[in-house]
Amino acid sequence: MNNTVILAEKPSQAQAYAESFDTQQRKDGYYIVSGNGFNEAIITYGFGHLVSLFNPEEYQEEWKSWHLNTLPIFPSEYKFKVTKDKKKQYNIVKKYLDKAENIVIATDTDREGEAIARLIIRLSGNSNKPTKRLWINSLEKDEIQKGFQNLKNGEDYYSSFVEAETRQIADWLVGMNLTRLYTLQMQKNGMDGVFSIG
Repeated sequence: MNNTVILAEKPSQAQAYAESFDTQQRKDGYYIVSGNGFNEAIITYGFGHLVSLFNPEEYQEEWKSWHLNTLPIFPSEYKFKVTKDKKKQYNIVKKYLDKAENIVIATDTDREGEAIARLIIRLSGNSNKPTKRLWINSLEKDEIQKGFQNLKNGEDYYSSFVEAETRQIADWLVGMNLTRLYTLQMQKNGMDGVFSIG
């Protein structure tokens, strides 16, 4: 495949992938590799979640203060952002996704892994590009090589992303609303501190 970016979940995973190729060159935030059926490809990675949901006050200023009359918090749409401490790596990933013709999602083979990759791809504006899925259960060199030679159709795993994103939004709603509600009620009864729910 030409002009391919392989998106791993974390640095150690990316390194294991890179070491399975015939040649690999380590750079700042990515690897240049060849072999495993690729003339040349870029392997880059997140640090787990590069992308997270907005905080309440980023939707509406009035949601910054904790008051019962502002509950429940229900944004009309849910927005995602890059966390400040991960911006540098996100910009590296985005740069190569923007140039890519093909993307291989090579995060962990579960719903969470699918969400980590898809949220990065979507926020970077590259959801329209064709995706393949690396589906392996081991980081042994021969397993990785077999996986790259038998890539799956990325669209077959899209529903896992939808499930994970839905759960993430539900967790956010429960956490943001119930934490504020319980904390405010406890403070009314003379108790200090934040009571986290979710």
